[in-house]
Formats: sequence, structure tokens, C-alpha cells
Amino acid sequence: MSWLRCCYACDEAPGSLDATLTALVSEGEEALEWQIVQKSLDSAEFSKLLQLRGRLCDCDEHPACEEQKLSRQPQTLLRFLRARTSDLRKAETMFRAMLDWRQSFGVDEKISSWRKELGQQRTQRSIQMRRFETDVDLCQDRHGVPIRLIRTSVADVPGLVREFGKEIVLIDTLLRMEEAHQHIRRAMFEREELVCGQLQIIDMGDYGRVPNLASRLWSSLKLAAEISQITDANYPETVRKAFIIRLGSCTSMTWRYCIQPLLPERTQAKLIPCGPKASSWQQHLAEEVPSLAALPAFLRSDAPEALAVAAPQGGMVPKGLAQGQQGCWEARPKPRVPRAASGLAPRRHTLHRSLSEGWCAKMQVIFFSAIAFAAGALAVEPVSLL
Repeated sequence: MSWLRCCYACDEAPGSLDATLTALVSEGEEALEWQIVQKSLDSAEFSKLLQLRGRLCDCDEHPACEEQKLSRQPQTLLRFLRARTSDLRKAETMFRAMLDWRQSFGVDEKISSWRKELGQQRTQRSIQMRRFETDVDLCQDRHGVPIRLIRTSVADVPGLVREFGKEIVLIDTLLRMEEAHQHIRRAMFEREELVCGQLQIIDMGDYGRVPNLASRLWSSLKLAAEISQITDANYPETVRKAFIIRLGSCTSMTWRYCIQPLLPERTQAKLIPCGPKASSWQQHLAEEVPSLAALPAFLRSDAPEALAVAAPQGGMVPKGLAQGQQGCWEARPKPRVPRAASGLAPRRHTLHRSLSEGWCAKMQVIFFSAIAFAAGALAVEPVSLL
């Protein structure tokens, strides 16, 4: 542990240095993780991280740490330290509140149960939640972490809540957050370097396939803000960069000059608003992925044929789809009929006009303003948008 001892300067209890170090690490994966994190930080930040670990040693026995010792993971502790701009007291308070929330909500049990239900695809709600999902993993970024595509513009979150309940929508979001951190930690160990979050692409384009974009954003506003506050408080520093694509020019300017200056600096650096054309984000994305060719065609081109097959397709959730019991009953999945075969061809729209005129542009501004202020109130970045 000489590598650790030489970097540790405990301001609070210098006389108990050896005892504190012994409590910090153990052999195997934990010791390797401390070495990986230490190599990526300057001595001042690493010293703060060690002090935070010293403050949280008692959390090793917290019920929320039974499955994984979150309080012993330096990469996890670092996220909370950075979310509170290296303020030890605030970072400690935030971390302890996260553990209490995980225990009271039963995060591990609920996520494990939902993951199994989704995998089996036996219940009505698991089948339909998968059918109407609008968040998917794409290719890996330059750090080996899957890029997350979030197609807000084709999502019908109010419909999912109406049919299957708010809690299952929240649990589904938490499952994605947990998986994101699993990918980030796996990449850290595989590459033996600190990986600071996931890359997200948030698609706001109105492709004309799913109607009523403005009203859907308005209906989603309250729930999105609620979920954002939960994820920001308990999964800070999840996002490395978030590209918000196919925004209208009005929305982009409002965001850049009216909303973004109000956000914390770390958040400002992570959120990248982009216009309605692929050329507005291609150069930035090229710096983050091994090859742009690995991305779906609609993220590389504005050609009508590429936009027509943009996926996941999402869609409006029919009323009565749950058919009682919020869809918990067992059902056999039916093969999904392609839209072209069913005669539901997408309507033709001029993409730029759809995004920059009327309620769509206004709702984009209002929607992201609410999310930004919800996250800004916590001084952490918005990490998940529905």
C-alpha cells in the first residue's frame, strides 16, 4: 500500500494514518481500483477522495451495501465528491442519503425482479414496455462504454404511466442507470483507466412518425423533472457528454444564451445542443467514437430514407393496452408488424420546419428548461431524460 500512503495527507486525523489506510483497501479488485483511480487524479483530489472514504467507513455495514460495497469503491465515491465540487461534508451527506434511498426504495430487489421479467418477456407490461422503449445502447465509444441513444421525440411516457404505472417507468429508468454504471466500471477495469461517465445522444427531432410532439413533451414535463431529480441525487456524474440533436434554431439559441449560463460549469461542458442537421454534431461525435460508420444511418445523414427507418420507433401507447392489473398478467408476445406492411407509412415532414415553428420549438425550450433547473437546484447534471 505504499502507493496509497504516499498520496494520503489526512488533515483530520494524521495520527491514525496506518489504521485508516488498512480500512480503505483490501487485496484484489478493490486495491486495483484504488490504483486505477489514483493514477488519474492529482494529489489534491485524491487526498480529498481518501478523506471522504475515511468519513464513510461505517457505511460498509449499511444494508444498501450488502450486494456491492459501494462505500469501498473509489470510482463511486469520486462521482459524489465531484458532484459536490469536492466539498467533503456535502459529498458525505449526499452519499449517505443515496444509501438510505436505495434501502427504503428496495432498489436492488426491484431492479433484479424487473430485469428478470424483461428478459423472460412473459407479462403484458414487459412485452409492451420493450415494444415502446425509446432508449437503446449503440456502439461503444472510445472508452469502451456503450453510447446511449434516447429518442425523446418518439416517446409516449404519459401513455406508459397511464397503462403500467409510474413506478415501473421509474424502475425501468433506474435499471438503465445501473447498467450504465456496470458498463463504465467494466471498461475501467478492462482498460485500467478511469472512465468518467457515459456518452448520450438525445434525439429531439420531429420525424412526423409519432404525432403531437408538443403535447407529448408537455405531458411528460412533470414526470421527467421528478425522475431527473431522483437520478441526479443518486446517480451523479453518470454522463460524460450529452448531445441534444435535431433542435430547431430557436431552441438552440434559447438554450445557448438563456438556459446554459445558469447551469453549473461542469454541466455546461457536458451538454451539447445541436441543430436539425447531422452536420451540426458529426464532427463532435467523431471525436468520441472509433468510427462514425458504426452509428445508425439517421445519426449520420439527413436523407429521407435514413430518417424513415430511424429506430427505436417508439409510438403512441394505445389506451387499454394493459388490460387490467397494470399489465402484470402473463401474455405471449405477438410478432410486431412493420409499419410499411401495416400501411402506416410515416408522414412526410420538412424536418427543419417541424422543429423551428410553433409549439414544437416552444415545448423543446420549456421541456429542457424544467429539466435543467431541476438538476441545477441539486448542483449536479441532468443524467437521464425520458
